Parts: sequence; structure tokens; C-alpha cells
Amino acid sequence: MTSVFRLPSRPVATTVLGLGLVGLGLGLAGSGSRLGTLIATHAPALVVFVGVIAVGDLFRLRMPSGRETAPLASASALAVAFVGTINGEAVFDIDPGLVALVVTVALALAAAVHRAQHRSPGVPQLAARLLGVGLAAVLAREVGPEGATLWDDQALEGYARGLVAVGLVGVALVAIVVELVLVSAIRAERQRSPWTAAVRDELTEAAPLTLAVVVTGPMVALMAPVLGLVALPAALVPLVMAYAAVGQFARNRATNRQLIATLSVLTEEGGYTRRLHAERVSGLAVRVGRVLGLGDRELRDIEYAALLHDLGQISLRDPIPDGATVLAAPADQRDIAAEGARIIRRAETLDVVAAYVEAQTTPYRLVRELGEPVPIGSRIIKCANAFDDLTQGSSDPARVTAALERIHLGLGYEYDPDVVDALSRVVEHSSVGRLAEEPLLAR
Repeated sequence: MTSVFRLPSRPVATTVLGLGLVGLGLGLAGSGSRLGTLIATHAPALVVFVGVIAVGDLFRLRMPSGRETAPLASASALAVAFVGTINGEAVFDIDPGLVALVVTVALALAAAVHRAQHRSPGVPQLAARLLGVGLAAVLAREVGPEGATLWDDQALEGYARGLVAVGLVGVALVAIVVELVLVSAIRAERQRSPWTAAVRDELTEAAPLTLAVVVTGPMVALMAPVLGLVALPAALVPLVMAYAAVGQFARNRATNRQLIATLSVLTEEGGYTRRLHAERVSGLAVRVGRVLGLGDRELRDIEYAALLHDLGQISLRDPIPDGATVLAAPADQRDIAAEGARIIRRAETLDVVAAYVEAQTTPYRLVRELGEPVPIGSRIIKCANAFDDLTQGSSDPARVTAALERIHLGLGYEYDPDVVDALSRVVEHSSVGRLAEEPLLAR
């Protein structure tokens, strides 16, 4: 039977998971003796917190880039770290180690359900969330001037609630940033992209949800003395609304991608290009862009442009053999690219995509010698298309080697050396035959 907590094979993911386990172990070593008292005293609260965190992780949100996030689970876990007085319940006075244990139980339940549904639970990412929440619990419950912590201050009569709220929001922000940075490191390692680019994308794309998450935990802590356990679902309402709005935005983006992918099939159905050529070029181009550290917005435009890069071939009376434009005359390549760009510009929102398609045939020497402003997206598509044309979609090592050698012959003249270097790294570490099967802006 496959274990839910199967260790990842990548060093960064393994390190994050190890840190999570070490932190949990240290916490339990210091406060595990109070576990029985915790269960006996706070059973209703524990059931609510564990249930909401687990359910929140089951309702993960897939962002437009393909990465998954669980804002409901993160916000609920931070509430466990911050909550103190609960109307109708005993004061939730537990150590950070027990906070980590409560969150771990909830995440383990969610991971088991994910595994039962044949979905990856993302155990290293769960460990990153645990580390962030554990840090928040330490900062809120253990750290403060002269021993006066934020957790203590929120229970004092007449204390400035606004200052406590600001302090808790600051702690929540630190915890979420730590979680996102660790998740970015895991993602960068898996995708072989620069860590700084992964951090930038994680922080910018998740910004709207991050702001909602960081205020939810403090809201629960400040509402619980009046509303009791109802404070948790009540405080989650604004976050659920943000979750729904971002989810709709992500679904709209997915629909746009499907429409563009459908349009790209025209050249295949018309016999102009090989089957899945556009998908393979798109997948390869996105991976090359990641290695070069491009942002998600640029990668999305590159993906769309790569899907549509051969659209201009539908104007040809006599198809190019196998649709391999890399073997066509330069003038014919330019005409095909210009026609494709003209068609794409009919959609007003795809001007950048059209520019990438139009400039895809420009030799790199014009950039180097004349300073012609050829977008990096166009240079990437040029290399990716040439590679797939030369291999004809085959992952045979001999064909792959021959294609790379052919591309290297045009290094600095036809092709951007940095792009070729990134292409070589992607091909070296990827299963080329699977490029069209994997999600493009993926997880």
C-alpha cells in the first residue's frame, strides 16, 4: 500500500518536510504531556478547528498559472495559533507545539482523503504550511516585550484592540510569507526554474488571497470572545467570497486557453502540421521560459503564441512538408508569421501574442548587430519550433542530439545563445515525448 507520507526525491522538498517533522517533534517533546488535558478541555473547539482546516485543504484553488493554494485551510490554521478566549468555552491556552499538532492532524486527514481520491496531497507543501503556522504560534504566544505577548494582550480589559489586531495581522503576514517562500523553493526545484522568479510569481499571483488570509486569523481571535466557535465560519465569509471570485477568474483563463488550443488544431486538421506539434512547442517554450526566469504573465503569452505560431500556414496553397517551417525559405517563414499575426490581432486582447508570433522568424543576429527589439517570447518560440520540427516530435536520443546540433550551428546567428542554453537544459532533464501530455503552466 502506498504511504500518504511518501518522501519526495528532491532535496529542497525533503528538507522542508524534514523541518516540519523536526518542528513538530520538538513541540511535542515540550508540551506533549498536556495533550490529554487539551482533548478533555477543548474537545468541541478541536473538532471545529480540525474539521474546518481539513475541509479547507480539500477545497484547494487552482490559480491561473496552474499552482494550487488552500486559503481556507491556511486562514483556519492561523486562527488556531491566535485564538484565546472563546465565549462558552475554556480559554484556548495551548503551547505552540500543540498548535502544530492540531494543524498536523487536520492536514493529515486532508492528505488521506486526497490520496484516497488519487490526488497528490503535496506533503512538502503541507509541511511548509505547518512551519508557517508554527512560527505564527511562537510569535503570538511566546514572544513579546517583558513577557507580554499578543496572545496575552488580547485578553486584557481596556487594552487597545486595534494595536493587538495590527500585531496579529503582522504575525500572520510573516507566517504566510514564510509558507509561500518555502512553497516557491519546492516549485522552483521541481520546475528547474530560478528560485527568485518562483517567489515573485507566488507572492504576486496569490496577493489578493494572501491579504484575505492574513486578516482572517486575527478576526477569529478578536470575534471569538463574543461569538464563540461561530467566529471561525463567520470570519471565513469574506475569504470565501474572495475564493469564489479568484476561482471564477481562473476558470475564465482556463476557458480562454481551451479556445486558443482549439484554434491551434486548425493547422493539424487541415494537414498543414503534424499532430500535437503546437502543443509540444507550447510545452517546450513554457519550460524554457521558466528556466530563463520569466514571470507567469509572460509565460502565458508565450504559451498562447506558441499554440498559434503556425496559424498563418492555413493561407498556403501548397502545405510545407510535415509543416516544418524551419526548413522553409526565410521569406516564406516571414509571410506565414505575418499572416498568423494578422489573424490573431482580430482579437483585441491578444496584441502581445500577435507580436510574439510575428517576430518569431527574426534571426538573432539582427538583435545582436542592429539592436532590433525582438521579444524574448519570439526567440523562445523560434528555438522550440525548430527543435520540434527537427525531431518531428520524437524522443529518440539520436534525433534529439541531431536537432540540438543543428540548432547549435545557428547559435548567435539564428538563435539566441541564452535560449539555446535553456533549451538544452530542459531537453536534458525532461522526457521530451511527454511534453504535450503535461499541464503547461503547471502546479
